[in-house]
Amino acid sequence: MARFFPRHIAPLYVILFICLFPGFLAAGSGIQSPAQFLGYEPGDRFTRHHEIKAYFKHIAAASPLVELYQYGESYQGRPLFVAIVSSEENIRARDTIRINNRRAAGLESGMVEGRTAAIAWMSYGLHGNESSSPEAAMLTLYELVSGQITSVGHTPGEVAQWLDRTLVIMDPVLNPDGRQRYVSWFEQTVGRHPDPRMETREHDEPWPGGRSNHYYFDLNRDWAWQVQQESQQRAALYHMWMPHVHADFHEMHVNDYFFPPSAEPFHNAITPWQREFQHKVGDNHSAYFDRRGERYFTREIFDLFYPGYGDTWPTFNGAIGMTYEQMGHGRAGTAMIRANGDTLTLAQRLMNQHVVGLSTVEVTAANSERLKDEFTEYFRKGAEAPAGDHDFYVIGGENHPDRMKALLDFLDRQEIRYFHAVDGRRMSGRNYLTGRDETRRTSGKDIVIPLAQPKSALTRILFEPNPELPDSNTYDITAWALPYAYGVQAWAADGRVRMDEAAVRVEPRYRPLKGAPNEPADDSGQTDVAGHYAYAIPWGDVNDAAFLAGLMQEGIHVQLAEKRFTTGGETFEPGSMVIVSGANRQVSSDRLYRLVDYYAARYDRRVTALESGRVASGPDFGSPQLHLAGAPAVAVPAGAGVNVANLGEIRHFFDYRLEYPLAVFNLERLSSFPLDDYDVLILPDGSYLGGDRFDWDAVMEWVAAGGRVIAFPDAVRALAGREETALILRDWEEGTDMEREQARFEDRRRAGLSRQISGAVFRVTLDDSHPLAFGLGSDYAALKRGSLAIDPLSGGWNVGMYAGDSMVLGGWAGSEALELQEGALAIGNLRHGSGQIVLFADNPLFRGFWRNGELLLSNALFQMAIIH
Repeated sequence: MARFFPRHIAPLYVILFICLFPGFLAAGSGIQSPAQFLGYEPGDRFTRHHEIKAYFKHIAAASPLVELYQYGESYQGRPLFVAIVSSEENIRARDTIRINNRRAAGLESGMVEGRTAAIAWMSYGLHGNESSSPEAAMLTLYELVSGQITSVGHTPGEVAQWLDRTLVIMDPVLNPDGRQRYVSWFEQTVGRHPDPRMETREHDEPWPGGRSNHYYFDLNRDWAWQVQQESQQRAALYHMWMPHVHADFHEMHVNDYFFPPSAEPFHNAITPWQREFQHKVGDNHSAYFDRRGERYFTREIFDLFYPGYGDTWPTFNGAIGMTYEQMGHGRAGTAMIRANGDTLTLAQRLMNQHVVGLSTVEVTAANSERLKDEFTEYFRKGAEAPAGDHDFYVIGGENHPDRMKALLDFLDRQEIRYFHAVDGRRMSGRNYLTGRDETRRTSGKDIVIPLAQPKSALTRILFEPNPELPDSNTYDITAWALPYAYGVQAWAADGRVRMDEAAVRVEPRYRPLKGAPNEPADDSGQTDVAGHYAYAIPWGDVNDAAFLAGLMQEGIHVQLAEKRFTTGGETFEPGSMVIVSGANRQVSSDRLYRLVDYYAARYDRRVTALESGRVASGPDFGSPQLHLAGAPAVAVPAGAGVNVANLGEIRHFFDYRLEYPLAVFNLERLSSFPLDDYDVLILPDGSYLGGDRFDWDAVMEWVAAGGRVIAFPDAVRALAGREETALILRDWEEGTDMEREQARFEDRRRAGLSRQISGAVFRVTLDDSHPLAFGLGSDYAALKRGSLAIDPLSGGWNVGMYAGDSMVLGGWAGSEALELQEGALAIGNLRHGSGQIVLFADNPLFRGFWRNGELLLSNALFQMAIIH
């Protein structure tokens, strides 16, 4: 970082210098405007990601008020970076400011000492085809640093005071892969002069669009879950700073401009101050928009309930999180004709984004002291007097160790504190999976998450079994509690739960293979591995599926047990894996040993070496009740008509959870795709009906010959139209009830809510003897979205049914929709000819955070080999 002013010059002199010579900083230090640096006026065309980075790098090199920090990279290797912008003194004291802020939140030990400042974080371009905000970020950076703020009419001296009170963190492109996908398409499509007519090609962005990242994830639903690489890296940096204000810049298809205050419902964990500051920001923004004659709206559409957004997750981390939405989106291009006949240009869109960005810094600076005080109080109150219906959340120590570890890893990333329970103490609380209040005695292996801790609000948000929803007219899902998502037995406890204050240690499951049980190694420390008859591995988590996938790709033959067996004093549940040396003579015993040990270490698996195929109970290892897993070749269609998010969830699952090959082919080329070379066809959500889009006859012939279809909800709907399946979907009764007939026009949006399920957790009772249910137990928590309701199968296996008692474990479902789901099928299995069809009424991979659903899909991929 280059510095123009010597370090010993006090900030007061710097401010005075700027006031007396307002043009000097820009000209004398060599700072160029975006137009000067890029060679075109902002908004004339789109700026590529590497050009945006080059401009930020130029400003950081030329100004002592800016530091550039790369915090990660996208899946395609593009750098993710932020600019830290503030007064020179604040830049020098940035580490002190950062540490003091974490100390104020109780997240770091020690007293607040030395320099402090209000921290405003501004996030641009999270959706790649919402293209105006990264352009605005460059102009905002320039005007903050140069003092040349002509857009909102402030003097350089006033801006210098903003930066003295505020440290601004600017992330100009959160989703560079999506942006590059959009910009590249637009540049190849547009002519010499933009055509604003909306029916032209440059306003018809093709599939998959630039909104999402490389894996087609909507990163603005991933703030809390941090499934994607970009989200994980950003969250780690966010926790280093814990800002007081977070502004998230977006675009929408219609309307003009939205800024806070947000719409109801607000989650009831949001404080009065967080609401009040939204009004302060809205008042300031509206004054600038009124002056400029720009249209805008507030308090509609964009609520603050679901925790996965760029406004809510920061809010539940003590900040004031806000969404800004400019009209435009992927259809806008660089010029578009609005419904009122006006032409909206990229230059106008970015100017609106720029103005609200500067306004955000201004309001943050004006309220800097109160922001810091309220931030400190937010976390103090959370640690000393938390609000919520439950005092502790208890995760049973008997849960599968992989799910426990995955959940604790997630809590570590969120900086949520947890402890072991004191053994043998009585506690009472709500059982997540049954919805009933219970009394039990704690185990020393139980994990206790107290509500009283600095991250109290976030803890409550992520664990409350059934969030209170003030208004059913919400924008997203209404339940998401971590015990449901991770498939763990847990209780939301009322009253005191005794905790062991010692740090929780999670022991690895993997132990190096050293021979058969009770067989010592020789003097050299080596084991005669040639003597191992077999290896047995339990089944109960997606990591077991990854272990299996790794061995199958090495050509190792693995058997899956249809029934429980006991050997060597250990019981293995259905689905457990058995690797018999005699069935793998294609490799040496030493290589087999080393491969099993390698993948056990890689996926932290517990492997038992056995010296006999005879078991104490259950099927012996030569029994026909042990089935060869095989190595299924799996394919999935892509292209127009396929739900891009669901495809991304599936592909990310294969790449990063299973590390197993997946053939992705173009949907329109199904007729020429060599389907006979594949064993499994996954059909994600999408459109499979109408015209010649999808050759169902060919697919059903392939199934009859032995193929397996895994159908996500939309594909289930399409299958219901085939006589081979005899699937019956439930529908609404004919006629209109009196209440609907008498509904007022102003309530028309609410009129259909009784038939909707925007996202609630449903309890599913499982036939745990079926391979689809292996490792899941007798109950499964499904995240249900939409009204798809399937009658129980008359031919086939009803593996999972929506339970009658306590069917909704958390969230909101309309009364008519709820009635439709009573006794409906959640998970099913049909035979067609020699093949199989797996039916999912709900997406088990929704947004990649429903970990228990990963095991369900793994069963559909691998355990179904048990069924011939």
